[in-house]
Amino acid sequence: MKKAVVLLLIFIGTIYAESMHATYKVEYGIFGKMGVSDAYLTKENGRYKIKMVAKATGLAKVLSGGRVEIYESEGVVFNGRLIPEVFRKDIKRSGKRRVKIYRFDHGYQRVTYREKKYRDGKLESESNDTLPYYANDDILSLYFNTPMIIGDCTKPFDSFLKAVGAEKKTGKVRIETITGKQKEKMKASLGEASCYLKVTVYQKLFGSKGGELYLSLRSDNVVKKALLKDVVMFGDIRGKLIHFESKK
Repeated sequence: MKKAVVLLLIFIGTIYAESMHATYKVEYGIFGKMGVSDAYLTKENGRYKIKMVAKATGLAKVLSGGRVEIYESEGVVFNGRLIPEVFRKDIKRSGKRRVKIYRFDHGYQRVTYREKKYRDGKLESESNDTLPYYANDDILSLYFNTPMIIGDCTKPFDSFLKAVGAEKKTGKVRIETITGKQKEKMKASLGEASCYLKVTVYQKLFGSKGGELYLSLRSDNVVKKALLKDVVMFGDIRGKLIHFESKK
């Protein structure tokens, strides 16, 4: 179940509004809803902040020990692009808590981090280190920057990118636009959309055959629906936008 909760992270939409709040639900098969994700973006005085809160619900909540995941990205806005300075992960379940804070040094092209582990509210361990790779983005800023990176979504695009929070050793993420005949097939699964993307995340947490996530986007670049295929034990897992509001 915890693998599906991590999936909620990717359901964040990308938009050019100054502030936004989007809510997604995740479900699979006959079991219905298994999680809810809330994403927030604010921009002010040349800075931005993204916050994503993912919670397991129902049976998934019981089996995951009441798992709650909070992800945050903060930084500056430069020429319309989000440049992260700090990325945080805060994961809680069954009396345990793990907090990891990454700091970007774009000048020296390195990312350092501090990790703290708690049990029943007490600090158990603390460590500091440097990632074995450098990335311009974290996993949150990357998805908000994706439309700018891709450009025209109706044209073929296939590229390997890097993001802190993706594959552990390299940060590798693959993003592809879905065009031509494949686009028609996506309509059957994800409905009518202005843009279809295929995102491959190379980490076991996704628990699917190829880690392949399919997204359908609205004309304002907000993700409408998502599909993670062939997840072990669950089959296809689906996400859907159920609430959205924004301010310019």
